[in-house]
Amino acid sequence: MKNFLLILFALLFASSNIYAQKSLNLVMKRSEFAQWRDDELKSDIFENLPYRIAQFGSSTKNPPILIVWLHGGHSSGTDNNSHIGENSDAIGKIARYLQLTNTKAILAAPHCSDQMRENPNQTTTLLCRWIDNIIAKHEADPKRVYLIGASFGGMLVSKIASYRPDIPAAVEIIATVPHINNATKEDFAICCVASDEGNPHKFERVQLCMAQLEQEGFNTRFVVRTGLSHREVCSIGITQTNLNWLLNFRRK
Repeated sequence: MKNFLLILFALLFASSNIYAQKSLNLVMKRSEFAQWRDDELKSDIFENLPYRIAQFGSSTKNPPILIVWLHGGHSSGTDNNSHIGENSDAIGKIARYLQLTNTKAILAAPHCSDQMRENPNQTTTLLCRWIDNIIAKHEADPKRVYLIGASFGGMLVSKIASYRPDIPAAVEIIATVPHINNATKEDFAICCVASDEGNPHKFERVQLCMAQLEQEGFNTRFVVRTGLSHREVCSIGITQTNLNWLLNFRRK
């Protein structure tokens, strides 16, 4: 009987791991995204900054971590659903990961207009104020803030991390050059996902930047996906391994 129970437990454990791996690759359904709350931050620079936000995880006394998703340029505009919609594989994977791991977290996704995309420096200032507001409003752990962005969103992650290196514990920059300035190895960890397909000069700059950051002593993770297009890398950059790596870091 004891051996039977041990075997049954092993099978259940193995099947749950297989489920977690498969589920991580699923895109969230539109009905799930529709449950995300809709809010906005008042802005004197642009029109107001709309965003969608969702809470995950257990009811422990520990404050929730904060994960910020910054969308690519193709999702810019006025539709506050376009960056978290049915075809947004990346943010769906983050949400699914948080569900499966029962991680107590706030997942927030601001929506940048075309005007914000055309003025990245001013947008960076606004997003830093927005992040401070989210931390205070939802009582998130200020030592566990994680920034993830693809393409245009990845550029904004680099700018936020450079302008306010006190904000993130770790960042993931997907499908763009990780230009990090005014930060030290004590500030945050850096994951970069890139493809060697397409623009070779851009890929060389990515390699040089990551080599420089590693030389400066940053905790780095550099993932190269061979033969994928820019759009494919933006979608496939979120993995369970990358998220495990990111969430392992905490600011001192």
